[in-house]
Amino acid sequence: MPPEFHFIRPYWLIMVIPLIILVWILAKRNMINEHWESVCDSALLPYILVGRTGAKKYTHISLFGFVALLMIFALAGPSWERLPEPVFEKESALVIAMDLSYSMYTDDLKPNRLEHARFKISDLLDLREEGQTALIVYAGDAFTVTPLTNDIKTIKSQLKALSPQIMPAPGSNVDLAIKKSQELLKQAGNTEGHILIVTDEIDKQFNNVFTQTNRRGYKVSVLGIGSEEGAPVRLDDGSFLKDKAGTIVIPKLNEDVLSIMASWGGGYYETSQLGDGDIERLNRLFNSGIEKNNETKSEFETDRWREFGPWLILFILPIVAFGFRRGYLALFICVLVQTPEIAVAFEWDDLWLNKNQQAMRALDNKQAELASDLFNNKEWKAAANYRKGDFATVTELLNEQKDTRSIYNRANALAKQSLYEDAIAAYDEVLKSEPKHEDAIFNRDLIKKELEKQQQQESDSDQKSEQKQKENSESKEKKAEEDKKESEQQDNSKEKESSQQQQDDSEQQQDGKKRKSDQEQKSEQKKKEQQEKESIEKEEELQSQKSKQKEKELNEKEQEQEQATEQWLRRIPDDPAGLLRRKFEYQYKQQKRRSSNNEKYW
Repeated sequence: MPPEFHFIRPYWLIMVIPLIILVWILAKRNMINEHWESVCDSALLPYILVGRTGAKKYTHISLFGFVALLMIFALAGPSWERLPEPVFEKESALVIAMDLSYSMYTDDLKPNRLEHARFKISDLLDLREEGQTALIVYAGDAFTVTPLTNDIKTIKSQLKALSPQIMPAPGSNVDLAIKKSQELLKQAGNTEGHILIVTDEIDKQFNNVFTQTNRRGYKVSVLGIGSEEGAPVRLDDGSFLKDKAGTIVIPKLNEDVLSIMASWGGGYYETSQLGDGDIERLNRLFNSGIEKNNETKSEFETDRWREFGPWLILFILPIVAFGFRRGYLALFICVLVQTPEIAVAFEWDDLWLNKNQQAMRALDNKQAELASDLFNNKEWKAAANYRKGDFATVTELLNEQKDTRSIYNRANALAKQSLYEDAIAAYDEVLKSEPKHEDAIFNRDLIKKELEKQQQQESDSDQKSEQKQKENSESKEKKAEEDKKESEQQDNSKEKESSQQQQDDSEQQQDGKKRKSDQEQKSEQKKKEQQEKESIEKEEELQSQKSKQKEKELNEKEQEQEQATEQWLRRIPDDPAGLLRRKFEYQYKQQKRRSSNNEKYW
């Protein structure tokens, strides 16, 4: 039996139980007829008993049981051959362009227009069930926060970091935002799609951009944030925003202009409300174009199993042919209804989802370890291992992959392992195939800076070790000189003692008082030498303590630097606003775009 043999519809096997009961009842009735045969004459039995008797009766019961058993097996769907089948998903592309000019700080909507826009975008993302979504921001220039993706959670996680402070140039150039949106839709291969502008003001000079975008198949809708009365723009220092003439700026929501712009763009205009009616109407518009002919083949594949149950009909047909004249054909109608088809496999663990779908659900529930075991695709398995922090396994899984995305992900995993040189080489490999890969350029430059910092730290530590060795050698030389001086002093004292002893012996009888004074001088000299020796030992002890303290401080600094490096690697997702600000500044310098004719800088 093949190792993957199973039944696609195993619940049909329950019918074996009533079949056994029915065959037993039929056999029991035949046994009753045999009792009559033992009592009555065999010549009279055909006239007394109804139906067949003897071995023929058992033959019919056996054939009925065999055919019914084959029918049950056919309905259960035996299978052992797996066939791949792609999963199709519906295509609906939406690019959300969020205005991050200073006028979004206006507090006519509490707490301000910026927070209100964030809430509305978050609610819209919650309503998006199918299709891809992208998020861009614009002020003096337009930048991509997330490209077209199905990962709604990633987009929502970036909303809190969006503010006018991260934009490298002030302004409100919606034309650049629409052009950037068209680029994202074209890169994803979408000939149709929707663009939603979330803003409080649009200049009339951009009407041609809306009209041209509509002609290219992309509908532009507008969500107005603010009120017609408006309010001053309060800055971080407590002052109010002023124009070039020194007048306080009061941005107002001009619904008429925004509505006209949306009509030129082929979309709808909605004014932001406290409820969800505005978002629901826009979402219906974005999903209205999802039809069956817009389905696209996704990366996912589900399992199909070739069903061999219909082939059992070949064993049933000869028996049915013999019973055609006898009226037994009705017993086998249900078998003839069965047609060969390829059905989705059924297993206890895969009742509603296949392995990849179960793994994706586990990954969404932050069960990365379970997801890595369930995924059979190397890229997905690598993504799960990256989520749980097993970067070495990610590198092994993606080593054989040669596509740009896998190489880029492998470079990120190498960077997480502090293998900066290998990571830079992998980023360079990505840039060979895609020279304008912005994320690879940004990450490579960041890793290069970290590598230079690490090399500088290593050189500093080498210099410190050399300086330490030099200090140790100097202290040893100093100690040797002090020992030499001490020995010379001891020799001199001994010579003095001997000469003084001889002098004392010769003059002992002449001057007793002089001998006492000499002894006192000797004792004082010894005390001085002892004090000098003790002071030298104290100085040496202090120097050794200082050197140990310096070593301890150096070790602590090195540990602090290592911890700082680890924290730096982990800090990247924790400060998305700073990361986006540096990314946008880098892109803005690379583009060197000239400012638009729009004089509004708020």
